[in-house]
Amino acid sequence: MSARLTLRRLAVASTALAGAALVAAVSGGAQLLATAATAIEYGLIAALIAV
Repeated sequence: MSARLTLRRLAVASTALAGAALVAAVSGGAQLLATAATAIEYGLIAALIAV
């Protein structure tokens, strides 16, 4: 019984860690896209100023 409880706790912990890793990956991807969008905006502004 104790081994099953330990396995269940490990499963819950690993699921929580996987969820946290997924959230971190999505957050990092969103931040990367926002950074790229900002760079594109600055490039467009610089192009408009140059013209």
